[in-house]
Amino acid sequence: MNNNILITLEILLVVVTPLVFLYLKGNWPLRTIIPCIVSIPVLWYPTYAPLHELSHVAGTYLVGGKVTYMKLIPRFWLGEYGRAWINSEGITEHWQQLVTSGSPYILDLVCIVVGMFVLRRSFSRNPFVLGLVFMVLCLRPAFDFLCEPIAFLLGDRGDFYAIQGIIGSFLTWLFIALSFGLCLLSVLRILRRFVRFPEPLPLQTKI
Repeated sequence: MNNNILITLEILLVVVTPLVFLYLKGNWPLRTIIPCIVSIPVLWYPTYAPLHELSHVAGTYLVGGKVTYMKLIPRFWLGEYGRAWINSEGITEHWQQLVTSGSPYILDLVCIVVGMFVLRRSFSRNPFVLGLVFMVLCLRPAFDFLCEPIAFLLGDRGDFYAIQGIIGSFLTWLFIALSFGLCLLSVLRILRRFVRFPEPLPLQTKI
């Protein structure tokens, strides 16, 4: 299957579908939710790669390495989906490589936990704010834990290839399975929280 088609299907499954469910199960009018459903996936794309690569940058400097080049935004106007990367030097030890390669996924897990606590029915009645935060904290990490492992399974020598070379295949796939399971659980729980949201405001009676 063409790589671009595969990634498009992953975006539709992990980003677009939960947003559609969130809005259609709520009480917002269509004129309000349609712009959200259209705009938030569009905003997801230029934020996904920079956050992922900047996590690698942070991990590199954290372990004493140096970043010599970075490309944070794929040329999506030319049809590129995932061609963003960093070049680094001074990363020679296995533990340094593990931190550098795994840093985006540590950020993902932190975001998921934060999202579980932040995204409650009292968070915001604004559908755009709610959907945007849901995308950044929950759907973006879920995409990371779906897209990157599938690419790894298909032979990509990216992050999980490097991680597997350090901790082994079993621990790598165990980490992937547990992390994606946590993402899925968080997304489902948050969607359930916002069914029939927002509740109508109580009518104020004049005395």
